[in-house]
Amino acid sequence: MQTFRFTRAFAGLLLLASAFTMTACSSDDDKNTATLTVGTDNILLGAEAGASETFTVTTTAAWKAVASGGGFSLDRTEGTGDATIRVTAAAAGANGEEKRLGSIAITATGVVDGVKTVTVSQQGTAPEPLPGDITLIVDFTQGTGIATPALPNQKAEATSGLKEYTIQGHTFVFFADAEENGVFYWIDNAAFNPALPEPNKGLYISKLGAYVKFPVIAGRTLAKVSYLSTSSQSGDTKIDLVGGDGEDIQYTFDAASGTYELIDAVQTARLEIINSKNAQFARLMLVYSAAE
Repeated sequence: MQTFRFTRAFAGLLLLASAFTMTACSSDDDKNTATLTVGTDNILLGAEAGASETFTVTTTAAWKAVASGGGFSLDRTEGTGDATIRVTAAAAGANGEEKRLGSIAITATGVVDGVKTVTVSQQGTAPEPLPGDITLIVDFTQGTGIATPALPNQKAEATSGLKEYTIQGHTFVFFADAEENGVFYWIDNAAFNPALPEPNKGLYISKLGAYVKFPVIAGRTLAKVSYLSTSSQSGDTKIDLVGGDGEDIQYTFDAASGTYELIDAVQTARLEIINSKNAQFARLMLVYSAAE
């Protein structure tokens, strides 16, 4: 009777050990057979804010997605089994350039072959097309308030030296050499002689070496310069168009219209007095073309 009981107990132990072994093997098999794949190695988002793309995660196990970098978000970061993850751009892309935003690391429980990485980039926005020629018309006959700060008013406020003025959102530079007794100011010649024909108001600037320097406009080169003098300007005033630093530039000149057509591509230039006289500019017209 005791032998029978021992045998039955021993058999029970064997069954229990067998069940434990089978469970352990089954668990190990699950770990060894779990797999993880992703649908792509790279995500390229559109240029606009909110642009999105998706990729798939294929696995039977629990998974996690961890983002690094910035400028994008994930609609889900963990789960179990197969899934689709949406990646969304937080803002518009850089102007004209594709940019790498970061990456996403995908891991799954029991997968022994490492982390899956998805790189996230974003297209750049298309650069704004340049419009056609930009034409600035500076009408000095309108008065001192044409510029910021206001131009010196009449001879009583005459100014020498180098001064910057903003006109139509662009920076102009006026210079009159005090050593040459040069000055500049806004003048109303009709105040002295009401019978003077128009244009009888404008910018008075003198003498040798005095100039008006034109603004630089990004992505543009200066193509044409025209000036109209007041009816009081001396006929023997000599004016030249030179580069922004006083260097020689090539142009053609129509004296009848006071128009310079530039041959050299320059960003800026200046009208400069080259004798000891004064100039009186009623209007300036500047034409800028797209830089080649």
